[in-house]
Amino acid sequence: PLSGSVINPLKSRTASGHSFLQQEFIIWGLMAFTAFSLAVVAFFYSQFMLVPLYKTDGSLFVNASRTQTSDVSQSNIIASQQLATTCKEILTRRTFLATVSEDVVAKGGNKYPPAQLKKMISIKSVNDTEIMEITVSGSEREDLKLICDSVLTLSANELSRVINAGQVKILDLGQVPERPYSPNTRNNTLICFFIGLLAGSLIVFCIEFLDTRVKSREDIVSRYDGALLGEIPELNITNSKKEDGYSYNAYAYHEKGGKQ
Repeated sequence: PLSGSVINPLKSRTASGHSFLQQEFIIWGLMAFTAFSLAVVAFFYSQFMLVPLYKTDGSLFVNASRTQTSDVSQSNIIASQQLATTCKEILTRRTFLATVSEDVVAKGGNKYPPAQLKKMISIKSVNDTEIMEITVSGSEREDLKLICDSVLTLSANELSRVINAGQVKILDLGQVPERPYSPNTRNNTLICFFIGLLAGSLIVFCIEFLDTRVKSREDIVSRYDGALLGEIPELNITNSKKEDGYSYNAYAYHEKGGKQ
């Protein structure tokens, strides 16, 4: 016995022509919509929902010797670097940070507990040298300068109280930051835009992968082993009947149950 399928040839050509362009338009439209939607959400969330964070920094010069000499040896530099590491630990202790908090309040700033100051203050050695960089970050711009300056000015007395060696000199005081460093609205928007493109592509891939409809001759040939017996044309004729009463449109004839 013969088995086969019958398809509409004009519909096949349309699916591979006009419908193909329409399908491509829908795919790119979906990807663009997803990308721009996420980008707009990221922009407004970063711009209006997140609290802007600022930071300021100052620097200290830490010398291992109390006396200022012109003789700079390798051992002195190593000792100064080790002292810088020790200073970082000393200046982040609760006792010193409590002193900093009181000094900030005395200068008109807000009161910060030592635990919060420890999270706001970052101290590091610059390129393993004798210079320490102190960075303070937070949401209150004016307070950041007060905290940074307090750490710089009080560090000499604190280091002298704890250790018996070392000279500390202030190189740079803190400044009131003008622009926030976080959130970065531009980067967040771009990142979400590309995430939206990937998400749109994934959605389109899933739709195409789950779509099992037969749209063209090639779909039948690739999916089934049976022979393709023929193709039924679809005639787009306004007057669907001839003078003798017969229908030109096979689909209309079929929908009426074979009756004219």
